[in-house]
Amino acid sequence: MRLGLRASTRRTRTCGGRTTPGVESDEPAGEGVNHSNVPRGALGARVRRVRLERGLTLRDTERQTGVSRSMLSKIERGRASPTATVLGKLAEGLKISISQLIGGPVAIARRHPVLLRVKNQPVFRVARTGFERRSLSPVGRGRTVDLVVNILPPGQSSGEFPPHRAGVRETLAVSAGQLQLVLGRRKFKLGAGDAIFYGADVGHRFDNPSATDPAVFYIVIDYSRVG
Repeated sequence: MRLGLRASTRRTRTCGGRTTPGVESDEPAGEGVNHSNVPRGALGARVRRVRLERGLTLRDTERQTGVSRSMLSKIERGRASPTATVLGKLAEGLKISISQLIGGPVAIARRHPVLLRVKNQPVFRVARTGFERRSLSPVGRGRTVDLVVNILPPGQSSGEFPPHRAGVRETLAVSAGQLQLVLGRRKFKLGAGDAIFYGADVGHRFDNPSATDPAVFYIVIDYSRVG
C-alpha cells in the first residue's frame, strides 16, 4: 500500500548516538530540523504560546525541559530549529505531545471523521540525518492516542528521546527495513513485520543498522494512563 511517503537514501554523517544529560546546549540555526510543512517561525510561536499559557518564564522552562534559555529564545524567535531530542524535551517538559507541539488538524467533534491528506500531515525532519516523523492523527484536547510514521535513513540514529511521562505506552511496528530500538539499557533488533510494545517512560532512541536501506516504522503513543 502506497502512503505517499518517500524514504530518503541520502548518505550523511552518522548521528552521534547518546546525548549528555542536563541542559541542552545551543546549536547553529538551521542545523537541527527542516520542517517541510511546519515553518520554523510557526513552531517557535507555538512553543512561546504554550509556555505563556502555563505562566512560565524562560528560566522556568529551562528548568522543566533541560533546554537552555538561549536555545529556547532562538527557537521562539524562529532563529533556530530544534533537534528531535530537543523537541522531545520541550514536549515532555511542557506536558504535551510532540504532535500537539508541531501542530496539525484539530479533532473538534470525536464522532465525525477527520480526514488527513498527506499534504496536510505535519512533518518533522532532521536535516542533518534525514530522520523524518510524520503525524497521522489529529490533535486536540482529550485525545489520548497519537499515531506517527517515521523514516530513518541507512546508518542513522534518531537521537535520544527523553522519557515520556509515567504511564505512557508505545506500540512500534516496522513496515520496511531494519531497526534497533534502544530502550534504557536494553536493545531490541527488529525487521519488517516485527512489532514491540513497551513503557516509554525511559530514555529511548531508534537506530538503523543497515548500510543500504531506510527503516520505515509506525508508532502508536498511548497517553490514556497518564495521571
